[in-house]
Amino acid sequence: MIGAGPAGAAAAFFISRLSEGKLSVLSLEKLDKNFDRYHHMCGEALSEKAFEDLQPLEPHAVRFRIRRAVEHWPGNVVIETEADGCIIDRPEFLRHVLGRAKKEGCHSEVGAVVEISRGPNGYLVRTREGREYSAKYLVGADGWNSLVRRTLFQGGPSLLWAEQFITAAKADQDAMHFYYDQRYRGGYRWEFPHPAGKRVGFTRGADERPAHLERQGRPIPYGYDQVVCGDACLIGDAAGQANPITFGGIRIGMAAARVAAEAIVNGSLEEYARKWPRSPYASPLYVRAFDSLKRMDNGELYRSVRPFRNGYGKLSGLRALLNGKKYRELYRAYDLGAKWGW
Repeated sequence: MIGAGPAGAAAAFFISRLSEGKLSVLSLEKLDKNFDRYHHMCGEALSEKAFEDLQPLEPHAVRFRIRRAVEHWPGNVVIETEADGCIIDRPEFLRHVLGRAKKEGCHSEVGAVVEISRGPNGYLVRTREGREYSAKYLVGADGWNSLVRRTLFQGGPSLLWAEQFITAAKADQDAMHFYYDQRYRGGYRWEFPHPAGKRVGFTRGADERPAHLERQGRPIPYGYDQVVCGDACLIGDAAGQANPITFGGIRIGMAAARVAAEAIVNGSLEEYARKWPRSPYASPLYVRAFDSLKRMDNGELYRSVRPFRNGYGKLSGLRALLNGKKYRELYRAYDLGAKWGW
């Protein structure tokens, strides 16, 4: 395993647990002192439903319980819906998952991988510190600029650059707020609770920077469809698995890790290559909907959401169907994203 973010930590746990000690599992992570800082560059939101797919893993290091999602659209349309999720302390959550992996037999080391090559019996990995490791299976969970992907795979994901600010402003402790506008170029502005006050994020350069305690920035990788090459696989940001509609990536990367782990334990990564594209996490609808949103101005954003201006439900769903075929694919992507995108 190269990388110990959400996808890498989950893969370390599931491979170790499912193999029941029959496989020797090593997790390599380059970050040591900067681990916490890097992994706090995130909205840190997870739905309760996520853990149905990740059992026996459970929510850990929960900072806030989320009960509402509030959408703000052009034309003063505000839609509030019930939500069931949480804001976690992501670094603490990852340490917990890695601790579970260790109990299942996984060995972890800190090391920056600088070279990957194919050997007669699998893959050879060399770190900056001069250590070398060989492996039959190689799992690339090494982020959006993945060395595994650049070395063994073709091409790369699309990138949506976003920035986030930790502010002292007051926030609704139980709600996530989303603001949609043409200036976000298919994305949105988010406002989530944070222990220091409020986290505010948006597509890079779309808004003025608020007064802040901390500034964070990172790309959101999406739209890459190659997950297996020989006995190597990609998961999480390395595989461009973030959802471009919700911007969610933690749950998706961890879910992919479980599917990949099952395939490795069963002796063939082709199982992962076959199953993942068919999962609701990987629907091509998300990318098509995002591409559509990027082209929409505020007038069209308002027209698309107008059937739901009094809230989501059966009647508004019927209005949406009568709204014409133009937005139906977008509505399907929103519905899937709400269920599987965070």
